[in-house]
Amino acid sequence: MVSGDMYTHTRANHVTDDHAAQALTHMGIKGKKSGMSPKQEVDAEREVVMMITDMVGYSRITSQMTPEEVRDFVIEYHHNLAEVIKKKRFEPVEIEPSAGDGALIVFGKRVGENAAQMCRRALAAAIDLAYAIEQERVASTRMGLFMGHIVEAQIGGKTAKFGTGFAAASRLEELCDYFGTSLLMDRDVAALQDEERSSLVNIGKVTPQNLSHPIHLLSVYKPGLHRLPPDVDQTMLNDFIGLKNEAVDLFCGNEKLSLQPDFPKVRNKLGQAEKLFQQMSGTMDIATERVLEYIRDTPYPGEDFRRLGMKIYDSKRDPLGVRLFHLSKELLKAIDIEFYNALVVETGWESCFALEWHNQGDEIITINQKADGIYYIDRGTVISQDGEGQVLATLGSGNIFGEMAYFSKDRRRNATVVAATDVVLRKISNDDFEKFPVIQKIFKRIASRRQEESPV
Repeated sequence: MVSGDMYTHTRANHVTDDHAAQALTHMGIKGKKSGMSPKQEVDAEREVVMMITDMVGYSRITSQMTPEEVRDFVIEYHHNLAEVIKKKRFEPVEIEPSAGDGALIVFGKRVGENAAQMCRRALAAAIDLAYAIEQERVASTRMGLFMGHIVEAQIGGKTAKFGTGFAAASRLEELCDYFGTSLLMDRDVAALQDEERSSLVNIGKVTPQNLSHPIHLLSVYKPGLHRLPPDVDQTMLNDFIGLKNEAVDLFCGNEKLSLQPDFPKVRNKLGQAEKLFQQMSGTMDIATERVLEYIRDTPYPGEDFRRLGMKIYDSKRDPLGVRLFHLSKELLKAIDIEFYNALVVETGWESCFALEWHNQGDEIITINQKADGIYYIDRGTVISQDGEGQVLATLGSGNIFGEMAYFSKDRRRNATVVAATDVVLRKISNDDFEKFPVIQKIFKRIASRRQEESPV
């Protein structure tokens, strides 16, 4: 049996060399055969697909149960799980309960079988389990699939499994909740699929907590799964999958295709994909929302983004930290208790600041035009010019412009603003601005302070 502690404890150490074997011996751990050298006491390494599963809401479900009721509930859960997975067409497969509400499921190779055939069996079993969950034949469960190598050794008369892949499979399972899916697999498992290839959806490149390297996440979108109705229009579903995969390729970048991350295009494509998903399901695709959310919070790829992708340290975000990071320095200067509540506590205004990307040299606003909104500079630099083209001010990240025209009598621009570099802006329109009186007060204060400095 492999307990959660066992593969958590050993996930960072692949037991394949003399030192590892000797360490096991010192711990009182012996291989299946006695009387052999330390290296031989550990079984031969084998390639497998590991599936880590975890029941959703186990603590809540069992919180009011007696020990006997918990026992019966867990036994029934594992019986139902095995009924789906332990089928001849998925063999060889081993299922080992872990910490009550989870399981380690290992798919091995058949004689003469290659890695691709093994991965296809593993994914087919996972899809069957996903359907069983939708049909409530198995309690709601998250699944993470990862292909890697394991070895086995004896601990106290029981066989324990060791391998670095347990960490990745466990992180995949945990990220299911964050991305709103019951199933996530890594790129190696996905790359070897054939029949299910058209159903594979790229979720993104992610570096989870406690891992120093990224994992490429994929899932399966099929009728009856992912909140899609069983009779979903297959053509529409195919269009969604195509758009989503194109967008995530652009989001992560793809060296083989010479694609660099392009967040403006990603947002547009994901917006189209999101509309399709809503038409098909009547709800939103959480995985799509997570990427759009990331772009809203980080509209330009950081220095390590191409290498690490999205860094996720906790599935529960810290909205206060994110908000404070993005608040303008000038807004912070204006804070009093009324403004604090508006900016930090009641934050509905945030969603009204739409992202805009502009290239160096783009004219963002033009002198004498009617004001159509106020801008916050998220990244980059702009310059304001008078009617003769003379530079009036240079503004950078954290600055606001366009607010003075809003408070003038005729609401016309008093200057032209041009992008001095590539810039990322957040713009609130006049109509949205009208909805938040406290935000109007803040910008009015900023405008009055700036009046002597710049007519932007």
